[in-house]
Amino acid sequence: MAERSLSLELEAALGTLTKAVFSQPLDRTADAKLSVRPLTLRGERLFQLERQRGAQVFHENLDAGALLRLCRAEWDGRYRQALLVTETESAQYSLKTNGRYKKNAAGAALPRPGGAESHDRQKGYILREGENIPALVDLGVFTPDFRVVKARYDKYRQINRFVELIDQAFAESDRKAITILDFGCGKSYLTFILYYYFAVKRGMDVTIIGYDLKADVVARCTQIAEKYGYTGLRFVRADVSRDALCGERADMVVTLHACDTATDYALYYAIEKGADYIFSVPCCQHEVNAAIRKGGDYDILLGHGLLKERLSALLTDAIRGRVLEDMGYKVDMIEFTDFEHSPKNLMIRARRTGKRGTKGRAEARRLAEKYGFTQTLLELCDKEGEERA
Repeated sequence: MAERSLSLELEAALGTLTKAVFSQPLDRTADAKLSVRPLTLRGERLFQLERQRGAQVFHENLDAGALLRLCRAEWDGRYRQALLVTETESAQYSLKTNGRYKKNAAGAALPRPGGAESHDRQKGYILREGENIPALVDLGVFTPDFRVVKARYDKYRQINRFVELIDQAFAESDRKAITILDFGCGKSYLTFILYYYFAVKRGMDVTIIGYDLKADVVARCTQIAEKYGYTGLRFVRADVSRDALCGERADMVVTLHACDTATDYALYYAIEKGADYIFSVPCCQHEVNAAIRKGGDYDILLGHGLLKERLSALLTDAIRGRVLEDMGYKVDMIEFTDFEHSPKNLMIRARRTGKRGTKGRAEARRLAEKYGFTQTLLELCDKEGEERA
């Protein structure tokens, strides 16, 4: 795509501008973040400028001419990232070494809830056919001209399902920034989709850290993030069960197919950090299956390996849900279509309420003692309670 000055991009968007955000300044003397939104004051269309300096926020109202002059004089080439949202498009820009800005991604505005949904092809998907979504092109879901590949239409619907579940949780949110930790990110196409959704579709200031055990995966994902111009997205090689992780507060924790107890450590990390949102699709629940023994009413389900495996998986996720509720979360268990077409299609979606309890863990402990198994998230939270006592 052609590279232009930021002031030219702003001028072109000004007529239908609904929001502009400039972030990641090159020097410390600049405002940490600038936000612009239109407003009508005594019948005149103006633009409210919000400057963020440390913990302080300052506002002033400018007409279009003053806004463009300020952009040319002080902002152009001084901020690494810019987001321009108009009535029809949301576009993200990154500063290049030549001082001009490249449009990395552009998408239609978020569809309004309740839109008509006739045929699948016309359904109001959040990630629309025709949008410049680099990850969907690299994944082979979109053609280079952003059309859905016919043979990958199922995957296109599945990815939109994932984004739809995220979008439902944020339907009434007015937050302007978010920090997300993604555990067991793997090839990370969904991590890139998350970044696109929050940065481009919602116009938020986004920081995402993807964790994975494999150094080559981390290196590859870092290259892709640089190619896309996603400067708020970084990847780190780490083991969630033992390594020191992000020191900053996490607003949201994502764990998609983190294997076995890695899911539990990620959920516990989210609890410790007080994450407002948790989205977890568990995988490979071996822990309970390896230890469970006959001991009561469920014995009839333990006589065959397949039934035992499925019971153990359901029991594991039921305990996780109850523990999360006790630790201050409202929990939904949602049927979720897996991207690799596996039977692992349950999502744990949780929102922090702060209302704690003990009943769920007590029930889980009774089951664990009766059937001779341990469950890592339960053990971690019980240990925390003992240490605090």
